Amino acid sequence: MSIHLILFYIMGGIECLLLIPFIIHFGRLDKSSKWIFYFLISSIVFAVGTKVIAQIWGNNLWFYHTMYFLAFVILSLYFHAVIKYKIVRGIVLGMIFPVLAFVILDYVKLEGPNVFNSYATSLETFILMVYCAIFFYQLLRDDELVKQSVFINSLPDFWYNSGIFVYHCGYFLFSLAYSLMNFGYQGVKGSTRMTLAVTFIAGIIQLVLLYIGFTKVKKVRS
Repeated sequence: MSIHLILFYIMGGIECLLLIPFIIHFGRLDKSSKWIFYFLISSIVFAVGTKVIAQIWGNNLWFYHTMYFLAFVILSLYFHAVIKYKIVRGIVLGMIFPVLAFVILDYVKLEGPNVFNSYATSLETFILMVYCAIFFYQLLRDDELVKQSVFINSLPDFWYNSGIFVYHCGYFLFSLAYSLMNFGYQGVKGSTRMTLAVTFIAGIIQLVLLYIGFTKVKKVRS
């Protein structure tokens, strides 16, 4: 069994375990935490569906890219809920449809339906990383938190955002390496396997940080 497959199963197992406390305490979750809950559900469907479709039909890329875009939408709605800047909130919602158009274009025309669409996934990942950076900036500049003597590491959304950022940094490296390989840079061929392993490790770290965020929700509500 390859290291990638081992990390895949570990990540999937942690996702299923993490889903349990979110379900049990769903009534206590705030709006942003509920979006994280929906993201976890989509991630499990994503992982299981991709594996099952690959075994039955072989080509699971249509499902892979559909689910990745769905995750992008869910996380966009999460950032729309937590970011306070009105202009940015409008941009977050407005970006969903242009990104969908590019995802379809990449699948139909640019890279095609039979390969991993690294252009679209790189774009989606980069946009989410930008949202993460904006939210971090917002936390650092939030005068209300300073006046109330609230530490940012006591906020659930700080940990949620940290997890999302860590994972997408790893995934962006993988998508970028794949894109460079498509452009003929054969020197990065081996690095795609390495960055895929980094992505799974980053995914596991993300889940740990999401759980820490969940524990902060329980403390805030108690």
